[in-house]
Amino acid sequence: MARSWRLYLFGAVCLILAITFLRPTSHPYNLSWTSSGLVSDGKTLAQIVVAALEKDDVRWIDIGYWDVWKYEADNPNAKHAVPKNKGNEAMVYLTHIIDQYDHLAPRLIFMHAGRYQWHNDDPRYDAKNNLQNLRLKHVDEEGYVNLRCHWFQGCPSAVNLTMAPYLNPLHGNPTADFDHLYTSTLRYLLPTLPIPKAVAATCCSQFAVSASAIRKHKKDVYIKIRKWLMETEMDDYDSGRVLEYMWHILFGKKAVNCPAVDDCYCRTYGKCGLKCEEGDCGQYQYPINIPRLKTWWWQVKHLFG
Repeated sequence: MARSWRLYLFGAVCLILAITFLRPTSHPYNLSWTSSGLVSDGKTLAQIVVAALEKDDVRWIDIGYWDVWKYEADNPNAKHAVPKNKGNEAMVYLTHIIDQYDHLAPRLIFMHAGRYQWHNDDPRYDAKNNLQNLRLKHVDEEGYVNLRCHWFQGCPSAVNLTMAPYLNPLHGNPTADFDHLYTSTLRYLLPTLPIPKAVAATCCSQFAVSASAIRKHKKDVYIKIRKWLMETEMDDYDSGRVLEYMWHILFGKKAVNCPAVDDCYCRTYGKCGLKCEEGDCGQYQYPINIPRLKTWWWQVKHLFG
């Protein structure tokens, strides 16, 4: 009996050591990476707009001095609701911009509700790590910063606009390919914009943007985009994806917006000196056939982080 007790104790110690030494390290929150004044006056310096459902728990977003707005797309009675649950996160983002246009926070972070998801450019797919390490000064300098540096998906090319015929963007056009849908919608929503030959940007509709970058366009432009989103026959996937590759253009970036990956990690998250090749710096792996987000062992390793 005593021997069995010692074996259980040994096993418990081994498990604790495994969790301690095998879990990936995360960068600590470093105030020097953010804009000056974060703790000097206690004022909100960033506002996080979360595209969520009623069931989503976003209490993991507990960054001090940051104001969290949870929009519940499926709950018309929510504190922050949308006029129609359509277009995935796009309806939430546009609704916040329209409703708060004259009272926007200096910097806004638009993101999804899930802390762990494949969209998140982090070795653990952990959005909280990204928020804690985000350099707000870089957002101030750039105006628009995609929270994803890794080039998969969307860079160095995503949409070819040279061969796309015009389609009615209010119709579903189920047999049309994405290039045609995108080009037609871009022409419809931003008719004065010269149509580029190609559009590219890292996915996945999670980004930080300054209020001044949003106000490069009048509120009427965003109202028009939301009206199209509400009325188009395109499904949520296509309509949301069209805007996924349009946000950077709306906020003042070139049509092809694929920053050098090493520079992006350094300036956006303070991860400098990485060795990178073909858009990859070893910080992210697309989880095809990698069940890191589901296995009990992965969850145990990250239980304390």
